Parts: sequence; structure tokens; C-alpha cells
Amino acid sequence: MAKKLTVLTATAHPDDVEVFCAGTLIRYVKEGHKVYMAIAATGNVGSKIHTGPEIEAIRAVEAQRGADVIGAELIMMGHRDGEVWQDNQTWKEYVDLIRRTNPDVIITLDRDDYVHDHSNVGELAYRAAIWASVSNIPGTKYPPIDHIPTVFRAETTGMTRVAPPDYYVDITEEFEQKLEAFRQHESQHGDFLEKQFGIKDWFEYVTVTSKLRGFQCGCKYAEAFRIVQTWPNHKAYRLLPPVQFESYPSNSGGV
Repeated sequence: MAKKLTVLTATAHPDDVEVFCAGTLIRYVKEGHKVYMAIAATGNVGSKIHTGPEIEAIRAVEAQRGADVIGAELIMMGHRDGEVWQDNQTWKEYVDLIRRTNPDVIITLDRDDYVHDHSNVGELAYRAAIWASVSNIPGTKYPPIDHIPTVFRAETTGMTRVAPPDYYVDITEEFEQKLEAFRQHESQHGDFLEKQFGIKDWFEYVTVTSKLRGFQCGCKYAEAFRIVQTWPNHKAYRLLPPVQFESYPSNSGGV
């Protein structure tokens, strides 16, 4: 039997996963790997028509529906929007998150993304990955894991990162399921996303982004990732779908 991975996605808000990497997670699930979706913030400011408590409750349901479509286990970390900071206590929460889920792979957000919730989550997950395997960290709840997970960063919002991707994942067969997962976040379509950012059709954004990345790597739809370049993050095999445990060129950007 082929080795099965555990994958942790660490993102900021409900619907981040669906926009950035749902197709890849669906491929992981199809290959029999375990997927966790950890969402830092509740989404309590994500509405122009609901109160904070109202939209928070709505978005919790939507997040679960999206995770169900993907086939992932959802973890809500309970921070408020705009209040995810790189402080010691929050870093320890991410150390414990990684110890609790024991992932081989972490997919998180880019430190150059557009709001500090995104960039801070990306840094917290990355900065906690090695320490999750270290003993004697005071104030943590879970025992150390026995390995160091490999960390990838997903697409930035608006594809604003200049550097090209390191890896692509062909999501052509998973694309409609990705859209279905994004469709579960009904509160965001026609309300907050349009009124806040002026983009009427975020499904078009998701489609155009996926088509561009697909064009770059020779398929119809793709998602793009950058691997964290610090030691000892690289492995000599491919950890993104299709997962390949035989020796794999470290400079490959293929699907």
C-alpha cells in the first residue's frame, strides 16, 4: 500500500481555501490522503448587511459546507477578523495545531498577501512547523511530532506576487468541485465581496486565475504554489498531487 499523507491547510478566513487551493485538496482526498482545514478567523466582519455575531454564525455553517464538499476536516481557531497577530501565544497555538494534526504537508498563505490576517497566518504556520517537533516548549498542550512538515505557500490574492510558482497542480478534473465548494459561501457572493472590493463575479476571478495557471503548465485549470526555500523544507520527492515518493527533481515545476 502506498504511503498516505496528512495535509494541513492553514488559512485566515472562511472561503480562503476554496479560492486558493481547494482543487489541490480535492486531489489529495481522491488519492486517499487526510486533509485538515484550519481557519484562523471567524469572518465576523465579512458583511455589509449582517451584524458581527450574525455573519460569524452564518460563515461557520458555510465553512463546514465547503469543507464537506472538499472532503476535509474543519478546524475553526476562533480569532476575530483583523486580530490575528504574530505574538507568542498565537505562535504556540499554531505549534499545537501542527502537533494535533501531525501533517506531512502544510499549505498556508503568502507573507506578501494583501491583509495582515493572511500574511500573519502564513508566517505563524511556517514559523511553527519546525518547532512542532521540538520538546520543552512551555505553554503547549500537545507532545512534539516526530518529523518536520514541508511548507508550501498558496497563491496571493490577485496573483500579485511577482516571482513565478515553484509547482503547479492540475485541477482540471476537480475544477467544478472547487467551484461547488466556493459556492457554499453564499453570504459573500453579491454582498461583501462585491461591495467591499467592487468585483461582481468572484467565480470569474477563480476561473481566470485557474485558467492562467493551467495555461502556464499545459492543462486547462491549475493551482500554483511556492515552496518555502529555507532548510530543511525541501524533499527529494513530490508532495503535491500527484504525490510521488520516488526521487523527484527538486527544481521541477511540472504538474
